[in-house]
Amino acid sequence: MRYLMLRLRHSMSLILVTALLTPAIANATPKPLDPGTVHVKVLKRGVGNWIAIQENNGVQIFGRIIAIGDQSVTLQLHNDPKTTEILYTDVEYIQTGFTAGQKVFMVAGIAAVAGFATYGFVHIHNLEDKPLTPPAVR
Repeated sequence: MRYLMLRLRHSMSLILVTALLTPAIANATPKPLDPGTVHVKVLKRGVGNWIAIQENNGVQIFGRIIAIGDQSVTLQLHNDPKTTEILYTDVEYIQTGFTAGQKVFMVAGIAAVAGFATYGFVHIHNLEDKPLTPPAVR
């Protein structure tokens, strides 16, 4: 009986942890953008830089900014000689680059890999220099 209660408690705790760590659907949907916010983000990015846009109809576009207007932005898509004009009112989501959190995560990952590589190199190098001897008997 005690074993059954322990297994039940263990199972309930796993279900609770899984439920708390699983993101909610509402967190996954992007906030709707107004045209003013889109215009400001495009202006901050500047002409000649790349941006990714998702329109209200679900079309995703990735291109270089050619011209910035008051009502729209003109993009040149990859390997396409024609330009594409996108109205700010049609934009549902825009990504202009890496966020601060993504940059911190990348730097921390690179630093961790470099640290582990340095530790491994030094550790292996030190093993090669020392002959293996049995421990001293006291």
